[in-house]
Amino acid sequence: MCGRYSQTRELAEVVKRFSVKPPPFNSRPSYNICPGALRPVVCADGLKLLKWGFLPGWADSGGAHIALPQEGNSLERKFSPETSVPEADTEAREGFINARAEGIASRPAFRAALYYTRCLVPADGFYEWQRSAGEKTPFRFELRDKSMFAMAGVYEEKHGTYAVITAASNALVRGVHHRMPVILERRHEALWLDPRMRDSEVLLPLLRGYDSSLMHGYRVSDLINDPANNSPECLEPLRP
Repeated sequence: MCGRYSQTRELAEVVKRFSVKPPPFNSRPSYNICPGALRPVVCADGLKLLKWGFLPGWADSGGAHIALPQEGNSLERKFSPETSVPEADTEAREGFINARAEGIASRPAFRAALYYTRCLVPADGFYEWQRSAGEKTPFRFELRDKSMFAMAGVYEEKHGTYAVITAASNALVRGVHHRMPVILERRHEALWLDPRMRDSEVLLPLLRGYDSSLMHGYRVSDLINDPANNSPECLEPLRP
């Protein structure tokens, strides 16, 4: 899963990186972004300030029917197994912070968003915890050049919420956790945002682990465990 990430650049840098108009809101850099936080998210029509914790449009209203592309092509069968687990009522009420790539095209909570409301979640690093002997050890992962990147996401306009899509981890992250956020290749960002693109044969293959040779990871302080800690110290490698 992806339960924490960072976006430590000024909003002006986000605007420049993703070639969007300056939004009518301000947002400060954050070194320890936690579920429930309000963060800038890049949508097809520009930057939006959304809450991390996706609520489907029907979560509190009984849901309106939305016509969706037909299921059944080879990629939907591969990525959306019929054995996918139904969403728990409590999770749907509180919000999903992650959407698994496997099954996203068929799960009721995310299927409409996959086809109609995809987004880019700006980040410059994310955190995962390694479990061993009953202890959890935090690690940070980022690009080798420390540049900003886009995690694939979906959002819900009605509730103003979003989720980060996750996939099986690459070779680097796998030593710490079996899941990681989907980091889109830069050449695929515009395609992911394009609201006219509703072909699962094109969209689903984008949802995979990022090239591990372009990333690095390191142990960080237990400071990251506390959501109240939000300072540059959260990013620093733990010294022996």
